[in-house]
Formats: sequence, structure tokens, C-alpha cells
Amino acid sequence: VAEGTGVVIGALDQERLEALAAEVNVDCEVLVADLSDRAALADVEARLRGEPPIDLVVNNAGFGQTGPLHELDATRETAVIDVNVDALHRLSQVAAEVMVERGGGGGILNGSSVAAFAPGPNSATYAATKAFVSSLSEALHAELIEHHVHVTALCPGFTRTEFQDRAEFDASK
Repeated sequence: VAEGTGVVIGALDQERLEALAAEVNVDCEVLVADLSDRAALADVEARLRGEPPIDLVVNNAGFGQTGPLHELDATRETAVIDVNVDALHRLSQVAAEVMVERGGGGGILNGSSVAAFAPGPNSATYAATKAFVSSLSEALHAELIEHHVHVTALCPGFTRTEFQDRAEFDASK
């Protein structure tokens, strides 16, 4: 990391964010936010518009549930869409606006998944949200390339993380 580089990290868990901030050898701003909450999302949007300016936005918040859609909690499914689609859309839009207004340059990296490319039985909403992320990222890249703002969708395959525990994912199915 270049000298003078600053990092803003955001997530739900303040204690873990502060521990991470203590590990990195750069100025690190901690931003605790639940992106399913409109007020918290607005705070993150405000930070994107603030100073010092952000050159790279990594939208990697996301979660899902597993099971047949008709058996899943509808409120929680709406929260999946709020985080995976709405928050990512808003933060990508604000980042693009800020980067173009300042004269261009920068990047947006959106966390998608290989789940974006096929139907996802027992993860239907999650797969659909990731299809949205991939499509949005491709379109934004085309729109912003003339401004030297690069947009990328990162589409990893299955990776064992806490995500599976939160989604009560059973790898044997």
C-alpha cells in the first residue's frame, strides 16, 4: 500500500473492525453499518461523498438464506434483497457520481458470485441478487469507462466463510 493511503472499512461488527484497523499499516477509518438499515446506508453514502475522497469502493456486503423459497422467512428474504441489491446499487451509484464529478478515475468492485450464472434452487433469492450485481456491474463499466472509472464484478465460486453458518447452509445437500 502506497504511503499516505487511507482505508475506510465498514461492516456490522465494531470490535472486529477495530481489530482489523489495528492490524493494517495505514490510516484506517472504521465505519460500522448495517446496510439493511436505510439510515445506516445513508451514513455510508455520506462518507462516499465526504473527505478524504474515495478512489476504490469494494461492495462486498451480502448474505442469503437456504431452503425452498416458500418456506423461508419473507422479512429476512426482503433484507437479503435490501443488502445484496439495494445497498450495492445505491453505493455504486453514489461512488460513480462522486468519481465522475471530480473528473474521473477510480474503481468500483462489486461482490457477486458464480451463483449469478445459474438458477439457485434452495438459494433462489441469493442467486437472483447476484445476477443483478453482475448485470449492473457490466452496464456500469460500459457507462463509466470514458470517465476512467472501472467497474468489476468479482464472481468467486464456493468459498467456506461465516456466510454459510449464517445462512444455515448444509454442504451435503
